[in-house]
Amino acid sequence: MKRFKDGFTLIELLVVLSIILIASSIIFIGGNGGDGAALSASQRIVSGIAKGARGQAILKSAKTRLIIYTASTSNSNVDKYRRFFGIIYEDTSTADPNDWVAATQGTYLPDGIYFDPELSVRHGWSTSEMKLEYPRNVPKKAGSGEAFYYYEFNRNGTVSPEFVNDWLVFRAGTLKPNASGDLEVVVDEAQESIVSALILRRSGTATPVNNPEDIL
Repeated sequence: MKRFKDGFTLIELLVVLSIILIASSIIFIGGNGGDGAALSASQRIVSGIAKGARGQAILKSAKTRLIIYTASTSNSNVDKYRRFFGIIYEDTSTADPNDWVAATQGTYLPDGIYFDPELSVRHGWSTSEMKLEYPRNVPKKAGSGEAFYYYEFNRNGTVSPEFVNDWLVFRAGTLKPNASGDLEVVVDEAQESIVSALILRRSGTATPVNNPEDIL
């Protein structure tokens, strides 16, 4: 009877290497205990919200914005600060381009993970900010309410030109009031490398970035 030589085929080796690479990336993101696992979950959440904003733009044939709560005064909602994400779309039934409607009720990142505007700006984002009463399921004019950062999608689902290749960075940290009583996210040495990002592409897709050295 014919005997086969022991050993792996090339295809088997490639499959094994692929599994190792996938496992390594999971460990890399989630290898810092609870914060690492929360960061991995946050990347999935934010990626899903970005996809939702793109889909809403196409569905409504209207501009949409991925918004992030950033009201930092002592009387603002502490739980929402840089952890609360939502989607709004432009009301096209009126001639006023400042009317926006909430497409979702909003989503929180896991405890201890926050949007980082400073690192996002370092990679090209222009600190776009608006004030709005959110969530509202009726058109609400921008300009009053609480402060939100935003990233914008065109009505065909592509990313608006000023946001193409902009980064959306989030990381582990601890929320504390500063000397003025305003909120700020403090990152200690143990949390320094617990950071991740998404890059918004022209097509409306989002590319994940998991290597801290590429972000910091």
